[in-house]
Amino acid sequence: MEAKVSIIVPVYNSEKFISKCLESIIRQTYRNIEILIINDGSSDESETIINVYREIDNRITYYYQNNSGPSKARNKGILNATGEYVIFLDSDDTVDENYVMYLLNEMINSNSDLVCCGYKDISKYGVLNCSDFNFESSISVNSFMEMVCKGTGGVLWGKIYKREIISKSNLKMDEEIFMCEDLVFVLQYASHCKRFKYIEVYLYNYNRLNQYSISTNISIHYMQNYILVCKRIEEIFKSVELDENQIHEIITRRIQDNVLNLIEQQCINIKSIGIKASILNTKKILSIKYVRKYINSFSSETKVYQLYIYIIRSRFIMLSIIYGIYLNKLRNIKGKLRGGR
Repeated sequence: MEAKVSIIVPVYNSEKFISKCLESIIRQTYRNIEILIINDGSSDESETIINVYREIDNRITYYYQNNSGPSKARNKGILNATGEYVIFLDSDDTVDENYVMYLLNEMINSNSDLVCCGYKDISKYGVLNCSDFNFESSISVNSFMEMVCKGTGGVLWGKIYKREIISKSNLKMDEEIFMCEDLVFVLQYASHCKRFKYIEVYLYNYNRLNQYSISTNISIHYMQNYILVCKRIEEIFKSVELDENQIHEIITRRIQDNVLNLIEQQCINIKSIGIKASILNTKKILSIKYVRKYINSFSSETKVYQLYIYIIRSRFIMLSIIYGIYLNKLRNIKGKLRGGR
């Protein structure tokens, strides 16, 4: 008997994308799937569109909850999943028709606990084939977890999981975290795995056309959330006895990336919020105790960022904002050039 795969799709105000998402799932060449859709209190026409597909395909199970965030929505999906395997899909993304078949076949044939694949990055600059992993047949738990933390492979999608591991380890999404909760889940899951597999196929379509920038109004709140994420990461790494120096290096890199991104966000929104608010927000970010703990370890191999880090570490607030504006313009130019190739 064919194994059943549970596909969990949280939905929030996705009326522009949910049709394409569901079409791509329904058209899967591997047929023994259940589609768990959790509507997280959408206020648009998402529910109406979902109901159309419920009439078309009886493999769809629909749940509604008051707006509580994607973690709670995914947890509802995990709780109600009945398949031997679990796949997560974001409602504004799509998958190629052989997505489930490729991942499941590799999971079974290689006797792996987690299988990952590449993805197509779809943005205003065009479409790029991307991969967050570079291993072949074997990799240790610690090495995989380090790879996830140092790159962007901590997303839930582009992977297939064993529900048995999720259930036995009592794993669920951390509802206290509102961003990067997927990274914490992937690390927790990986800590219970023995064998990982990567297949170099690009079957997940990651839609960045629907992305929004982090609002400057929540930047401090976001940083506080991310500190909670980093503390969770530290706990997980300590549970698998990763070297303390390696843990420090990983956390430093993640704190650095977020501090730089948030300061640059102040620069991007300077016209709408004003120079005073940008300065105040930047000061608040650099005054957070957990940030100060790691800021002296910030580093970069790129000269433009070496200078940026020096400016930030020296707390030259106004200069850091000016330099952040320059870096954002430089990134936009590079993005346009990349999209033109």
